[in-house]
Amino acid sequence: MTSEMMPPVRLILDRSALLGYAVLRTVHVGEPVHEVIEDGVRFGVPVAAAAEALTMATGKDLALLHKLLALPACALLPERAEDLPELTFWQRRTQRFDLAAAAVTALTNEAAVLTAEGPGYGEGLPLIPFSG
Repeated sequence: MTSEMMPPVRLILDRSALLGYAVLRTVHVGEPVHEVIEDGVRFGVPVAAAAEALTMATGKDLALLHKLLALPACALLPERAEDLPELTFWQRRTQRFDLAAAAVTALTNEAAVLTAEGPGYGEGLPLIPFSG
């Protein structure tokens, strides 16, 4: 299937959302992911956020995280060279590359970031905060 035929990405999961799903198993992440799947669209995961979460999870939590990332509705989103100026801006603003990658992928895909780290992003980004 080409990218033109793929459903759009409507939700971005950052590191906190990935860990909220796999480690905390919070409904505040599970429900939005399920809703995205039911709506026939996809959720996006920046590769930087996935790498961070995969290094933090262990055992059954790590296995659950791998299952989430393998779902057909999951779009692993790499950093792109053309996004370098925006990545640099967000890296300076957030002081974390995984948050910068989530911000850029959210803006690129016109999607909101599901996060427990809302204050870390500052203003100007669509966020769906959850307690984590």
